[in-house]
Amino acid sequence: MTKLKSPWWLYLINAFIGLSLINSIPLTYMKLIVISLLIYFFVVHRNITFTFVASNFIFACLSLNIVQAFIGPIVLGIYSSISPETTMAFSNWGANFILLVEGYLTYLLLKPFLKSYQKYTQVVIRQRQLFAWIVNIFFASFELVRFGYHYQILKFSMPVYLLILILYMVITMVTMKISANYFTYRDLATNQAVELANLQTYTSHIESMYDDLRRFRHDYKNILLSLRDAIQTGTIADVRKLFNQIVLPTNDKLGSRTAVLGHLKNIEDLEVKSLVYSKVVTAIDKQINVTVEVVDPIKLPHTVEQVDILRMISILFDNAINAAVQSEKKQINFSFFTKDDAEYIVIGNSTSEERVDLQKLSGSFKGLSSGRHSLGLRNLRILLAKYPFIQHNLSANHHWVEQVLIIHGAVGKKLTD
Repeated sequence: MTKLKSPWWLYLINAFIGLSLINSIPLTYMKLIVISLLIYFFVVHRNITFTFVASNFIFACLSLNIVQAFIGPIVLGIYSSISPETTMAFSNWGANFILLVEGYLTYLLLKPFLKSYQKYTQVVIRQRQLFAWIVNIFFASFELVRFGYHYQILKFSMPVYLLILILYMVITMVTMKISANYFTYRDLATNQAVELANLQTYTSHIESMYDDLRRFRHDYKNILLSLRDAIQTGTIADVRKLFNQIVLPTNDKLGSRTAVLGHLKNIEDLEVKSLVYSKVVTAIDKQINVTVEVVDPIKLPHTVEQVDILRMISILFDNAINAAVQSEKKQINFSFFTKDDAEYIVIGNSTSEERVDLQKLSGSFKGLSSGRHSLGLRNLRILLAKYPFIQHNLSANHHWVEQVLIIHGAVGKKLTD
């Protein structure tokens, strides 16, 4: 389900706990937590969220337990009707063989469902952890039903018990499919609204600068005439005053945003272009010096969903703005380029700290700054987990932090397409 390879010792621990805790519900639930924690700390080394690890393990256990609860009683019932006197011996000596069959049947049951489950993993488990844990609790509640029936605490007949098993399976699959589709469509609507807002910001600034340029074109003759008159009849002080009051403010107003637009024209994805421009304008409004470098035309590869790359860029830019505005230099550099067969997205920013602890970024992901301004990078780690071919590099030194997203194989993929 996850393509994670577990070490041999984890199988031994799982088997030992499973054999020793088979008759205890509290300890059975403890097994789910203990094994999940072992995977989280010693297999994936906290590079994947605990919710992801626990959700997958709980679902796998639920699937196996449902198949065991369904197949076991049926097989024993059929065998006891054929040879009642050897049923106990068959139950003792044939249990391991039946368990292997049940494991294979669980694999066959999950295989056609994996595509839908992976969608549920990406959309719900990775992004809606509270909802995922509500679903996990429902999954885990099956153990109570199974335990109650097995030890006759719940007085179910065999047909009622099998019906409950079928209901658990149906509710599980329907819940996953509906929740994944719901959050997918909701995210799509939200992202489209954000993209529209960024595009509107982008176009409105273009219109505003066009108006400024038109007014400047209309007035520049008068400005030159005023300068000529000041030069001919006035003093140097009058010329300097006129230059500082009229010419320089106009140049400053047009310069920074016009320069940004000049570089962003090479980004062929309109949504990415509008997002970057919106973030750059936000930084400029906060009195941050922004340098943009997109020398050659560039387009994102089809291997990365545009919604995801927009979120990655947004997270990096927001953290860069948050850190740069508190620094003395107040500088952000953004570049987007290709090198060999990869695309590079580089965002660097000045910081108030002489050297930022990169553990804050690669470990706990609490953000570039502390306190209420911390934006966090946990969502970035979750997004990057979907794309093993995207490399995330970090460096920090001399009041400067630089983060690089390297999309490997991007150029070759586009040529193939």
